Amino acid sequence: MALLSRPYFLLYLRNSLLVALAAIAIVLVLAIPGGYSLARFKFPGHQLGLMLIILPLLPPVAILTPLLAFFHKLGLYDSLVAVIIANVIFNLPFAVWMVRNFILSNPEEIEEAAQIDGCSRLRMLIKIVIPLMIPGLIAVAVFIFINAWNNYLYAFAFISSQELRVLPQGIVSFLGSWGTYWGGLTAAGMLAIIPPIVLFLVFRRWFIKGIFAQHLK
Repeated sequence: MALLSRPYFLLYLRNSLLVALAAIAIVLVLAIPGGYSLARFKFPGHQLGLMLIILPLLPPVAILTPLLAFFHKLGLYDSLVAVIIANVIFNLPFAVWMVRNFILSNPEEIEEAAQIDGCSRLRMLIKIVIPLMIPGLIAVAVFIFINAWNNYLYAFAFISSQELRVLPQGIVSFLGSWGTYWGGLTAAGMLAIIPPIVLFLVFRRWFIKGIFAQHLK
């Protein structure tokens, strides 16, 4: 209870939740058509889709400076919008790859039959493809949530106001120049890891399948 009564701590929790949920919503909206295109269409450069796995391995700090200048010009610095955009940028490539794998694991004959019956691509995507991959979308959402919830770097780079800080920044606040509040630090750390662990344990089967779907029976 002492932890929850600490100034701004509940605000940090709310900010982290807002960033994670907004990142999930935006990434899913972009990843579904992107993953479908990679899975079902052949176009120049289609083979480069494998780069989507490599891109998340690049150090985020390499492009933080250009992003920082970009957000300053747009007037987005020191706002949660900047943190959300950064999370979308870094989570989108792998999310597209996971969606692609789930679509490849679904029989294409169902889509062909729907097209024969006169169903448009967009309607087929909404009425057939998305319902078939609901477990996959849950896995993608868990992946994004874990990354956005745990991320400290983006908020540290783009946020300066105390009331806009996220939970990882709030945890760091327990480390002070006059000493460390070990009890609060431990309690805050335990509270922060509970949601990602619970989500991963509940949906781990779909999460693993989303990465290696094309190799699984």
